[in-house]
Amino acid sequence: MASLIENLITELNEEYAVYEELLTVTQEKTTIIIKNDLDKLREVTDKEQLLVDTITGLQNTRKEIMLNIAGVLNKKYADLKITDIIEFLDGQPEFREPLASINEKLAKVARKLKDVNSHNQNLIQEALSMIEFNINLVQNLNRAPETAEYSRDMFKGNGGYAGGNESISGKFDAKQ
Repeated sequence: MASLIENLITELNEEYAVYEELLTVTQEKTTIIIKNDLDKLREVTDKEQLLVDTITGLQNTRKEIMLNIAGVLNKKYADLKITDIIEFLDGQPEFREPLASINEKLAKVARKLKDVNSHNQNLIQEALSMIEFNINLVQNLNRAPETAEYSRDMFKGNGGYAGGNESISGKFDAKQ
């Protein structure tokens, strides 16, 4: 059992290191989104994908270790959490402390990553809204102005209220 716990701690430390790197890349992505640098955004997204692929491989290895620990503890894998293993190791501080420490570090980096990703998502949504606004603005500028009250001719200098054929003479009579 000791070697399984050591393997788990090693695996979690490797996962943590990759998550830290992913957090750095994701924070870099925030700056790139703000600068609207699409080429750099592609590069950073590719880096992110490679790190996520690495994390997936590490998680598969962790799953195998957890399956083995579940077998030793005679528990179902689906019900076994790292916190359960930490509680089980109550009398063994040489394993309990490092496992609890790395578990807490992973939880913190995961929360930070979630916050940065949420922020990035909001920035992207705002950028998309701005693009949509600009597209609508350009489309509306290309259309001839016509409202319920004015005709197209009014903007060409021909006068013309859409509701009638009167023309504005340009004279002002204060007595009327």
